[in-house]
Amino acid sequence: MKSYNRGDNSRTPEARKKISRAHKGRKLSEEWKHKLSLAHKGTKHTEETKRKIGLASRGNKANLGRIPTLKARKNMGIAQKGRKHSLQTRKKIGESHSGERCTWWKGGVTPINFKVRNSLEYKLWREAVFKRDNWTCVWCGKRGGELNADHIKPFCDYPELRFSIDNGRTLCVLCHRTTSTYGKNRAML
Repeated sequence: MKSYNRGDNSRTPEARKKISRAHKGRKLSEEWKHKLSLAHKGTKHTEETKRKIGLASRGNKANLGRIPTLKARKNMGIAQKGRKHSLQTRKKIGESHSGERCTWWKGGVTPINFKVRNSLEYKLWREAVFKRDNWTCVWCGKRGGELNADHIKPFCDYPELRFSIDNGRTLCVLCHRTTSTYGKNRAML
């Protein structure tokens, strides 16, 4: 692989400035962006260039560790809206936040119920139940909003059915609270 370093450029500083001024403020077409990405495919930056890029992306050393403004954070959230991580990335995130690698590790005192409900397998089960029911409450027919994936046979009594899609149903919050297996209603059985 070839090494890419802007310092190796054969153009004079004046020529580079002239080219920079000519392209300033110009919007690139998608085709042109694709061609540029292909031109740089397989290139590697030197350690010095990586350091300079890191400093440039943070502005300067005065901005290191700077907390973004409320407006900037809002814009970052808007930019990420609707984007989803791949299944592989979700597994990696889950693994990096579990066990001794987690910053909140306290020697394995997490209840098993908490571990199961926060596992990737449980999240995939919920998504599958919602998708099967078309994100619609099976009792009242309300579509979207705040939905719960409810276990027909209780989570605690039937551990073998915890991830069975046939044991799940989509309910809105109000309908879920009226089930006989919901929280305090279960104690009255």
